[in-house]
Amino acid sequence: MDPLGHLIDTSRRELQGGASDPRRLFASGAISRLRRGFYVPTDLWVSLEVHDRFLLVLAAHAQANPDTVFCGETALFLHGIPTVKAPVAVEVATPTTSRLGVRPSTFEARGDGCLAAKARELGGHPIRRHHHDDIEPVTVGEFATVPVALALVEVLAAGKFARGLTVADGVLRLQPDVPLLDRSDVVAAISNLPHRSHRLRSELIAGLARSGAESPGESVGRALMHLFGFPEPKLQVAHYDALGFVGRTDYYWGQSEAECAVHSRERLDPVGEFDGWGKYFRRTMTRGEDPREIIRREKRRENRLLGLGHPVLRLDWLDLERPAQFRAKLRAVGLRPTGSAAMADKRS
Repeated sequence: MDPLGHLIDTSRRELQGGASDPRRLFASGAISRLRRGFYVPTDLWVSLEVHDRFLLVLAAHAQANPDTVFCGETALFLHGIPTVKAPVAVEVATPTTSRLGVRPSTFEARGDGCLAAKARELGGHPIRRHHHDDIEPVTVGEFATVPVALALVEVLAAGKFARGLTVADGVLRLQPDVPLLDRSDVVAAISNLPHRSHRLRSELIAGLARSGAESPGESVGRALMHLFGFPEPKLQVAHYDALGFVGRTDYYWGQSEAECAVHSRERLDPVGEFDGWGKYFRRTMTRGEDPREIIRREKRRENRLLGLGHPVLRLDWLDLERPAQFRAKLRAVGLRPTGSAAMADKRS
């Protein structure tokens, strides 16, 4: 289903009385307003994934403002770079210095029904305007954005660390053989940042990007490992047993004998998997396969990894949202933070 096909643009239709009048439908809660003149069926809005809702908001904004150029994480989203859930705001580039900053969401749902209440709970997205000199937009579909490298560096410089690392991993995957800091457009965008702290931060996160991270959840997990001082894992490492290929794990901490001696512990070589529940229940990912069979296959694979002597760490989004639980899980498979992060770990 194409959600954009359900966007209602009232400027393209005559408003007449009767049951199909958008004004009546809006008042009753049957449709919700994304912005003045643009509506979407309320039942569709509450049924959509967050990425599809965000895309509808962008389409309404772009159609209402044809000269819009999107920037930051919004631009990366439009170019297909995976983000953490959806961007938190509609980010718009402007050549002027007036009306910068954040404006509240224009989303509105009326009516007393359960669907309208759920729509209000989900809400819309605020609009954040960023100043850009000499905007040279690129097009992606029906949208205009700043270049990918410039959008990336915007996020690296000012976004949250986990969100920045996620999009850095995604941009690196477009050309995995060329590190981000070896790309002239990325280096130029970083060099043009006005603040030294932003330049250093962007270089740090860009240097931590890894093309082996295959999902936002894996990237966020690795970001938290860095923040808490745990050792960085190798990504997508293949494992074999006497029966042959077992599989590739999202994370692998191959520990040397010297490392184990320093910490006075047995060599464990833990592996880690990030479980985004979509791989079990979203039809686009399961390809119609019974989720129970997918889970059984994952369990057999985990047993083979355990048979190789690898403690298996399983993470999901709930773990990433609960730092204490996340760190406890890493510790449970034998991993330990080091340096200043270890001190922070003791204070928590």
